[in-house]
Amino acid sequence: MEFDQELKFRDEFPPNAYEEWKKAVVDSLKGADFDKVMRTKTYEGITLDPIYRREDIMQLGFLDNLPGESPYLRGSDPHRFLSEGWLVSQSFNEADPPKLNAEILKELNLGVTAVNLKLAHSDDPRGLRLDSPATLKTVLNGVDLQAAPLFMQLDISESGVLNWLEQYAAEKKIELAALTAGVGLDPTGELIRKGYLELPLEESWQKMLEAVRWAVEKAPRVRVISIDATIHEAAGASTVQELGFALSTAICYLQGLGASGYEVDQVAPLFQVKLSLGANFFLEIAKIRAFRLMWAEIIKAFGGNETSQKIWIHGQTGHFNKSIYDTYVNVLRTATEGFAGVIGGVDSLEIGCFDELVSPPSEFSRRIARNQQIILKEEAHFNKVIDPAGGCYYVEAMTQELADKAWSLMQELEKDGGIVRLARSGRIQSMVAEMAKTRVADTHKRKNVFVGVNMYANPEERTTATIADGQIPKVEKAVELEAGPLPKLRAVQGLETLRSEIQASSANKQICLLNMGSVAEYKARADFALGFFQPGGFDVINPDGFATPEEASAAALKTGAAAFCVCSTDDNYQTLVPRLCELLPGKNLILAGFPADMTESYKQQGIKAFIHIRADLYDTLRDVAKLMGVVK
Repeated sequence: MEFDQELKFRDEFPPNAYEEWKKAVVDSLKGADFDKVMRTKTYEGITLDPIYRREDIMQLGFLDNLPGESPYLRGSDPHRFLSEGWLVSQSFNEADPPKLNAEILKELNLGVTAVNLKLAHSDDPRGLRLDSPATLKTVLNGVDLQAAPLFMQLDISESGVLNWLEQYAAEKKIELAALTAGVGLDPTGELIRKGYLELPLEESWQKMLEAVRWAVEKAPRVRVISIDATIHEAAGASTVQELGFALSTAICYLQGLGASGYEVDQVAPLFQVKLSLGANFFLEIAKIRAFRLMWAEIIKAFGGNETSQKIWIHGQTGHFNKSIYDTYVNVLRTATEGFAGVIGGVDSLEIGCFDELVSPPSEFSRRIARNQQIILKEEAHFNKVIDPAGGCYYVEAMTQELADKAWSLMQELEKDGGIVRLARSGRIQSMVAEMAKTRVADTHKRKNVFVGVNMYANPEERTTATIADGQIPKVEKAVELEAGPLPKLRAVQGLETLRSEIQASSANKQICLLNMGSVAEYKARADFALGFFQPGGFDVINPDGFATPEEASAAALKTGAAAFCVCSTDDNYQTLVPRLCELLPGKNLILAGFPADMTESYKQQGIKAFIHIRADLYDTLRDVAKLMGVVK
């Protein structure tokens, strides 16, 4: 056999024009609307096209920029990235200082490359209570902060930690001016997160100025301003809201520092931002790149040079989409989120433990979270490729669109007085609450699938007790938001609470399916009913099909179930429903399906609930549980 024949792929497989592709798709839709079927709307108000082409990004102004060049959306320090990669910055939340030190040293030997301390705050007592220089010394004993940078998110009342860090550096003979760290304050984010500040606004700002002065004069590589945008994601905000709020916060600080006499080139290197990483893989990649683009534009607008247009981005896996049921699915969620963060180009990354909602992270769960990063770095070698998403038509277009929408939101916030004023008026809280309500509603309707909770649930699973919040100390509140803080929510929280309530009830939780007719007639709806009731923790009896209503009712009564769900076709229901209602008077009868022209008639005959693909899972399960006397 000879292999010297020249291959001419372009001749044999000529490219198709977009119009040809679209015509083929439209033909395959058989009359369905192309825009409705093939275009997807996101919570950010962005409509995703089914295909992206070179023509969609030709007008973008950043395509020719290389890594390390302004506006830095392809990475601000390619040489550091290729030599070190991103920092594996897993969170340490042990409260006992000696135990915490031992955990840090162990994790550093296992692949962690940063010391990221979770501090106990007045609104969340979990974590380390950093109350003295001696505590800091104990925690960092044996740690080389030049090799493993320190990260801490400080509340404004904890600004003295910077002086303790200086003392520690002097004692260990560490040159403070050369020390790189992310130990920062974010009083605006703190106010929104907690709903109050323990110090008056003027005093809080003075603490901020003291921190900036300390960094400018002594520690220019310590990022003392740490904008925590993850608080918005944890409350259910959209990606555009998270980005817009972070930008508005940055502008608030830059304007205040400028009014206090600082040049933008002095203070810009002191910023870092913490961004959440959510479930929408490509959107999260674009979010990181979009923030770099917008940050460069903001610093340029303030008169900053190109070096000052760089920003350190710390990625943290999201909170809103995690579950306390089927917790191992959280591993899949964080894997996707961490992957997106790496592809997007975070400078440091924190992946949450899969069981952190239900118990203190164990050695096993810490290992899983840590190894997710190590696999991405050491096995997938993503630390050897700079901006792997660069040039992807979809990602580049999404980067620009996210930046445009977040920028517009920032302008709107600034026009109306800035983020602090709007938080005090309650507007920030109401904006996030409206978005969270929509996202939760979509979860209840199963537009957003959460495996193990609203879909494919294991009804026999029981959760362990969730982590106790601990004793929240009483503090003096010098400034308080009338609308309160942003809540910390999860999309499936309501469903999980309902399921726990149902499982804890001593009432009869059995639902028997009345599968009528042949397998072809009942199976689809029987499978649907099984998947519908299981997220509520009901005990579903799924027998073989019944030939007659008499046979079905007799078998159903023998089960002693508290409710019965009829599963068959709409055509069959016209004769089955009247007879079953007659044979099972007063029983809790549910119908799988929603034949709109017959629902009122079926209700009058005795059907008490309908389950169908458009039903609100939470509301329907609660109604069924009430019918059965399982919940009040």
